[in-house]
Amino acid sequence: MLAINRLTVRSKLTKEELLRSVNFSVDDGETFGLIGESGSGKSMTSKCIMRLLNSRAFQTQGEICWKGRDVFSMNAKELADYRGKQISMIPQNPMTAFAPMVKLGKQLEMGFQFSSKEERHNFSRELTNTLASVNLPDAEKIFNSYPDELSGGMLQRVMIALTMLQAPKLIIADEITTAVDAASEYLILNELEKIKASGVSLLVITHDFGVVARLCDRVAVMKSGEIIEQGKTHAVLSTPQHDYTKQLMDASILFQEALC
Repeated sequence: MLAINRLTVRSKLTKEELLRSVNFSVDDGETFGLIGESGSGKSMTSKCIMRLLNSRAFQTQGEICWKGRDVFSMNAKELADYRGKQISMIPQNPMTAFAPMVKLGKQLEMGFQFSSKEERHNFSRELTNTLASVNLPDAEKIFNSYPDELSGGMLQRVMIALTMLQAPKLIIADEITTAVDAASEYLILNELEKIKASGVSLLVITHDFGVVARLCDRVAVMKSGEIIEQGKTHAVLSTPQHDYTKQLMDASILFQEALC
């Protein structure tokens, strides 16, 4: 479904290689983990997949193929369909996805077109049901709130609900449990498990092997812009081949708790 081949990114200003010959794929219905420390290149990889890197600042080489189509060669119409309808990304900080001075109800309608009041009503009902499914039963309160009136965990679940409404084939979850409390993390991981069970492909970007162990079928370990190890999750967890992988596992609180 999604294939990254020899992806390399350089800064045009410093000439530094930020990604170096990155290769991995995500199959239909698969949950694939991309794990590494902050600054290892994980989020830059996701931006490349969504074609969000500024071409004036970065030079890219290699291929990103979606169902055999090269993402870098897509025209504006193809790209509009690719983003959202085919692949959606849930960002690490949900506040960056919302305008701070506009109520969420109005923002959640953006990107959807309605030809009648009935269509708008049906959308509102479906959105209400989807919010309830991610443990946000008071939809009216959500609609009438500004983004900064909700907690980070609640906003993240709003993003998950919005993504589910778009019904993409693949969802990129970029460190979505990093900035939330333990209770919200538990709820968010539960929602990702539901999405996984529905057959939607997931690319889970994280620094925590506990998240990988819970969700992922396969995993790639990234360090300094390179994939240093990848394979089936059980194999990587049981017999890591690289010292850096062992260090990440030792540092993962969730993973250590899972072993107890």
